[in-house]
Amino acid sequence: MDGVITDSEPLYAEAMDIVLSKHGIALAPEDYRAVIGSSTAFTWQYVIDRFNLGGGIQEWIRVYDEAVAEILSAKTTASEGLHWLLECLVSKGVHVGLATGSKTRWTEIILNRIGVVTFFEAVATADMVSASKPEPDLYLLAANKLGVSPRNCLAIEDTPRGIAAAKAAGMVSVAVRTESTAGLDISTADYVISSLSEFDFTWVEDLR
Repeated sequence: MDGVITDSEPLYAEAMDIVLSKHGIALAPEDYRAVIGSSTAFTWQYVIDRFNLGGGIQEWIRVYDEAVAEILSAKTTASEGLHWLLECLVSKGVHVGLATGSKTRWTEIILNRIGVVTFFEAVATADMVSASKPEPDLYLLAANKLGVSPRNCLAIEDTPRGIAAAKAAGMVSVAVRTESTAGLDISTADYVISSLSEFDFTWVEDLR
């Protein structure tokens, strides 16, 4: 979801800046690169350890959750080519699921704001699994909900963690480049595109 159907990474960064700025803390670009594509728990444990923050992780996440929800509700926009891709996939009878390391609450906000809820037959979020990306749990859950074998699935990702999760699940991986993840190594993906509008439907046909 994040970085694929919407470039929400800058919005998560903005929410984190809002929370941390109240404590005189500013994250450097390398800090963002260290946590991009990871779960909320991983991200905040990294920040707590990095800056030796007091208080429990759940309290930090609670405050961050509110900041994220407010920003996503106001600023989320669909990625270029998203609606075209989803409409084409559905018209071709392709089952479409969502596997995201984000929380269920944020996922619902994003899907509703950009108007794509009805395209997804199955949704798997971080709240539904014990291990997030780069573990394969999210993708395996999404495939199970769709009633298909992971071997017949293609995953669209934008981060090394996401690509690793898809490959660990046994799926073909497509990496889409975004401005937020431009510095990350996505060369391990089976295919790389610069926009969803470049999606090649033969990739899906080959899996059938």
